[in-house]
Amino acid sequence: MHFLIVSGAAQGQITPARRLARALVAAAAEPGVIRATLAVPLSALRRMFPGKAAGAADGEGAVVLSDGAGVDYAAFTDGFDDGFQPERCDGAAFVGRLQLVGPASLARLAGTLRARGRPVTCVVYTLLLPFAAAVARDLDVPAYFFWTMPAAVLSVYYHYFHGRHGLVDAAAGVRDDPNRRVEIPGLEFLRSRDLPSLLTGPSPYLPAFREMFHVVEATAAASCHGQSGAKPQVLVNTFDALEPKALASVPGIDLIPVGPMVIDTEADDGGDLFEQDDDARYMQWLDKQQDASVVYVAFGSLAVLSPRQLEEIRHCLEVTGRPFLWVVRRDNRDGGGAATVLQLAAPPAGGMVVEWCSQARVLAHRAVGCFVTHCGWNSTLETVACGVPAVMAPQWSDQATNARMAEARWGVGVRAEAAADGTVLSSELASGIDAIMGDSDGARAIRRRARQWKVRAAMALGATAADTEVDGDGDGDSTAARKLRQFVQAVAESGSASKSKQGRVNWRAAWA
Repeated sequence: MHFLIVSGAAQGQITPARRLARALVAAAAEPGVIRATLAVPLSALRRMFPGKAAGAADGEGAVVLSDGAGVDYAAFTDGFDDGFQPERCDGAAFVGRLQLVGPASLARLAGTLRARGRPVTCVVYTLLLPFAAAVARDLDVPAYFFWTMPAAVLSVYYHYFHGRHGLVDAAAGVRDDPNRRVEIPGLEFLRSRDLPSLLTGPSPYLPAFREMFHVVEATAAASCHGQSGAKPQVLVNTFDALEPKALASVPGIDLIPVGPMVIDTEADDGGDLFEQDDDARYMQWLDKQQDASVVYVAFGSLAVLSPRQLEEIRHCLEVTGRPFLWVVRRDNRDGGGAATVLQLAAPPAGGMVVEWCSQARVLAHRAVGCFVTHCGWNSTLETVACGVPAVMAPQWSDQATNARMAEARWGVGVRAEAAADGTVLSSELASGIDAIMGDSDGARAIRRRARQWKVRAAMALGATAADTEVDGDGDGDSTAARKLRQFVQAVAESGSASKSKQGRVNWRAAWA
């Protein structure tokens, strides 16, 4: 069995896609039964494996690395082989170019894999890549959408696109009534201000999201092994205990929780778009710190913080006086001007600034006691799985929704509110850190809940409460690992007879 996992060029898609590929291989009943190829845009492949991707200069088809665990890496073109530069091309043009050149390129990659004796037997694709379903149909193999955000956000988009539960009005009126409650059953804790930013303001990506959902629903037969009347199935990077109501809130789609897509930290090195600092340096520094004493600050792979925001973070770390590890990407340093670079070259005493690091390893370290984060879904799942409470400063997309769930549903963090210009002040950040790391009853309760969620996440990955060596309440969940195995079994059992019953959908018309 050979899974072709197709990911976009963003780190937020590549990370869970890579972890899913490894998890699928590990789900095999016997070693070697399952292989997976992770296909990413050529620009991303070159950054993930600098030097090794030289053979991929011709575009799709070149397998540049096999990681020894049954996962290969290959390239297709998204029309931006030198990398997408938003300052030169807007989102609408990016999506249009991707849909124009992506299908043929992915089909050529599949043909190359077949010619090399590795025919694709199932396609799994991430955001903005629904043409992969059409490629799978031409190959006469099943295709599945892998949703790399929480189930709650999928539910919000689904009901918004179907015009249900007053969501359109709630999103449009966010400025007039930011605290208006969302009416989706099971998601009543959400307010207008917690909705994804694509719904509350102009976004060139919203039409692409709308059509992406349309294609998923239109290709139900391909997702369900040809069963008459069956709903389309979507893999979701979450687990039952984390989002039970959200997983049940989408009547038209069968959501399969296969997360959390966090894996053992030793196997998670490599494959990032950014070059890490010397891990020995920051890991050895963490080794010297006391347990749960370090503030880890990182805002993901896309957010470019303003010079003022960088200064507010620097000032917060200075006044709180706690040891810290702060990730500031090179592109953010360069954009901040000479003054910012100078300030970061001499950060407050007692801490360390790096350009990039292995976040999974850092969050799993005993010394880390707080995570100041943008609350992207990968970061959110990692902090939940590692039992590290968070101070959350969401920037865009699903991050406000993630922050609301972490604070109001799981109780593992606090949201830092932004000023009118979007800047989160140092005083707000410092207050959040104290609310987590301080000696108050509230802080202790947050830390206790974070430890409990660590147990539940570990059990979703197949561990037992005893394996985690932390206190829990016995309410863990192991169904995510089980459902991934069931998914693999179902794909294996879907033979040519069932696939021949699948109706064909004109995906090009669906995107018109």
